[in-house]
Amino acid sequence: MPANRHLPMAIWAAREIQRHPGRALLLFAALASLVCLTATHLLFSQALDTTWARLMQNAPDLVVRRVDSGGWTPLPIDTGVSAARRVPGVTGLTPRLWGVASGPEGPVTVVTAGSLPDSSLLDGIAPPAAGQAVVGQGVWPTLPGNRLSLTARAAIAVEITGRFPPDTSLATVDLVWLTEKDTRRLLGIPSGQASDLAVRLFRREEEQAIQADLAAAMPWPVRITDRSTSALRYHTRAVQTGASAMLAVIPCLLALLLIVTAVIAENRGQRARQGLLKAMGWTTADIVRLQLFKALIVALPALLVGLATAYGMVFWPPLAGVTAMWITGGTHLPALALDGRGAGLILLEMTAMVGLPYLAAVFLTTLRGAANDPGSALQDGPWN
Repeated sequence: MPANRHLPMAIWAAREIQRHPGRALLLFAALASLVCLTATHLLFSQALDTTWARLMQNAPDLVVRRVDSGGWTPLPIDTGVSAARRVPGVTGLTPRLWGVASGPEGPVTVVTAGSLPDSSLLDGIAPPAAGQAVVGQGVWPTLPGNRLSLTARAAIAVEITGRFPPDTSLATVDLVWLTEKDTRRLLGIPSGQASDLAVRLFRREEEQAIQADLAAAMPWPVRITDRSTSALRYHTRAVQTGASAMLAVIPCLLALLLIVTAVIAENRGQRARQGLLKAMGWTTADIVRLQLFKALIVALPALLVGLATAYGMVFWPPLAGVTAMWITGGTHLPALALDGRGAGLILLEMTAMVGLPYLAAVFLTTLRGAANDPGSALQDGPWN
């Protein structure tokens, strides 16, 4: 054998694989599918949790809604703001105007400019004028033209002049942005009243303690929701999605076990050939190196293809909406954009979870077979 064994050994391994191309292609497809299926579920759960956490960071600390015997009711803006300002720790108050209306294909959420949790969602979008609307990605494809009919307390028809960017679909998929006058007419909320009151606090850690003071300061019964509770609700949904992902991992682990078992059986069947190579002057290290090269030539492209496919299915907007519908069984979001922070760690974990057991099976079984006496190994051959 030449001094530099790596390149000749890699060429030899490639020629060995060409002797059984069908087996190599089947192993490639099995590894790629295994990695893709498992990584897609785990990446989607992680990305969903990360994206929701980023959106909730810009949400108000507390949301105050007035209630009566019939449920939710609009609150007077001047009275609510005046009462909330007397509570120590309150630094910002924003009356919000929003509600639910019936659209052409189902309910939509009607909002005004101050009702969105993150003002950056409106960056680069021309605000609607009277009789106009900006709609989300889930509302736009359902329309036969540029007119949108909405029905709540009243019925109005508005002209669509724009839509929210695709990368905001998770928060804006069913939103319809109208002017304040059109929103009040549609929802039946008179001037001087608001749907709720968004409260900013000096310290976010005090949101639980201030709720009682804020409720006591209001002249009517209220229901207060804090940002942590909302964030926990979204986190729970992501965890539930991750739990369903773990259910998909179980058959994938069984598939990995079958792959490893097949590798062990294949290497045990090559004892006679390994004995022949040792009789020709190959060392145990050479035989182990050859089998590892064969494993890497198949496994590395399979892992890369599987991981790249999973990443594209979660973070490429045209496919991410289809993946969301597949995993959650919900509505197809045409251009869902998720936060990719933390995806690299999951990709590394998936590479280790699938690649290391496969390579370990190849290494250990080859080492055990090649360390045997060449004479006894040759006796296992078909020519004996």
